[in-house]
Amino acid sequence: MADFTEIVNMHTHLCRDLQQEKQVYPHKGWPDDWYVGSPDRMIPNMNATGVSYIVTMNVMDTIAMVDARIRRARQQGASEEEIAKARIDLKEDMRQRAREMNDWSIEAQNKEPRLVTYMMIDPILMGETTMEEFERCVALGAKGVKVHPDIYEHLPDHPLMMPIYERCQELGLGVLSDSRNGEFGQPNGWIPVLKTFPHLKFIMAHLCDEMWDDRIDLARQFPDNLWFDMSSGLVDEHHPAGGHGCMPTTQAVRVFRKVGTERIMYGSDGRPGGDALYGARQVQELPFTDAEKEAILAGNAKKFFGLPNLDWSKIQR
Repeated sequence: MADFTEIVNMHTHLCRDLQQEKQVYPHKGWPDDWYVGSPDRMIPNMNATGVSYIVTMNVMDTIAMVDARIRRARQQGASEEEIAKARIDLKEDMRQRAREMNDWSIEAQNKEPRLVTYMMIDPILMGETTMEEFERCVALGAKGVKVHPDIYEHLPDHPLMMPIYERCQELGLGVLSDSRNGEFGQPNGWIPVLKTFPHLKFIMAHLCDEMWDDRIDLARQFPDNLWFDMSSGLVDEHHPAGGHGCMPTTQAVRVFRKVGTERIMYGSDGRPGGDALYGARQVQELPFTDAEKEAILAGNAKKFFGLPNLDWSKIQR
C-alpha cells in the first residue's frame, strides 16, 4: 500500500472532556497531551494518524451505575423503603444523564464535520419515552442509533425497539449493536429484526469476538442489510485473546472473505488515541489485497456513512 493509509474509526466512545476521559480511562503517569478522546482534543491526533473521520457510539451502563449507588446507600444504613424510593429517583436521573450525553455528542458533531454521532437508545431505561428520545435526537442531527442488549438487558426485538428500527429504515439511518456470547446480545438473536427490516442499515459490532461462525452464517443469510465492524481487533503475539478480540490473525483473511470484505469496517472500540489503531496495523500487515485493505480501513465506512473525501494535502499532519 502507499505510505499514507486513510482510516475511518467508525466505532469509538468519546468522553465529554479531559477530566472525564482521565476518570473513565485512567493511566497513571500519562501527561494530559496523551488524552485525545474528547471532541475538543481529537483532531490533532486524527491528523497525525491518518484518521479522516471518527464515529462515536453512545453507551452508558446505567444499571451498573444505579446498583453502585444502591450498594452505597445500603452500606450507609438506608431502609428498604428508602432504597425503593431511591431506585425510582435514580431511574429518572439516569434518563436525564442519557439525554445529556446524547445532547453533548450531537452538539459536538454539529460543530465538527469529521465527527459522526450515534445516539444511545435504551428501551428498558427510557420506557414509553423511547421513541420520543429517538425523534428528539434525530431532530438534533444524530446519524444513527447505538444499542447494547447485554448492558441494557433486553432482547434485540424488544417491542419498544421495533418501531425504532422501522423509523431508521424509513430515514436511512444506521443501527449499530454490540454482539457477544451473552444472555441478550448473541448474534443469532438479531435474526427476527433482520428478517422484519430487509432494508435496515444494521452493523453487528465485534466480528472478531467469539461466535464468528454464527456471524458468517448471518452474512450469508442477510446479504443486503447486515454489515460488521472488527472493533477490538485480532489476536496476535502482542494482543492476547480477551474482550471482543478472540479471532487469531491467522484466521482473519479467510473469515473476512467468507463474510465479504466489502461489508467489514474498521473500528477501535474504546477511546481513540493510545494504541487504538493497532487493529488497523494488523489489517495492513495481513495478506489482503490493497483494495481490500483500503475498503476495510476507510472505503466501506465512507460509503456506509456517506462521508466525503478529505483533501489531505490541506491538512497539517
